[in-house]
Amino acid sequence: MKKFLIAAGCVLMLMQSAFAQKVLLKSGDQYIGGKLALGSVGGASVGFVGTYEMGLQDNIGIGGSVAYSGYSDSYGYGAWSGEWKYTNIFIVATGTYHMDLLKNDKIDTWGALHLGYNVASASFSWTSSGVPSWVASPSVSAGGFIVGISANARYFVSDNLAVAGSIGFGMGILNLGVDYKF
Repeated sequence: MKKFLIAAGCVLMLMQSAFAQKVLLKSGDQYIGGKLALGSVGGASVGFVGTYEMGLQDNIGIGGSVAYSGYSDSYGYGAWSGEWKYTNIFIVATGTYHMDLLKNDKIDTWGALHLGYNVASASFSWTSSGVPSWVASPSVSAGGFIVGISANARYFVSDNLAVAGSIGFGMGILNLGVDYKF
């Protein structure tokens, strides 16, 4: 983990010297957003993500997100049937570096490093009648630390409102939504 963080820091420093230093994120800028996560965790087809970002200094920011996805699968066991329900909740801290990749005043592009925790759970319930009381309905909790990177962009439709997207790490492979600058 330590080697990964050192390597990510070196990449950010190289990127800072390689790209023009147009300021896309200023110290004190703040964004809040909501996104749909497509291609979500496990069998879920969609998830929901709330995000926050604050500029620490020119083009460097920190933030966080909370994300949720859930889904269920039905199973048959002879004459009995039941359903598994799964949930994943991500709680993530994010570091960002903004780069003017597309040379367009309405587009903000950046890379992000994510560190967080996945709170996951699964539970089973019988949906058919006649299941003996001694037959268990299990539930389990799981989770673990998560690390990832993403490529991101905002297209400003007004001074404070942007359509936003992310590819890479997150609740889904592709996150689409809006960000509001306040």
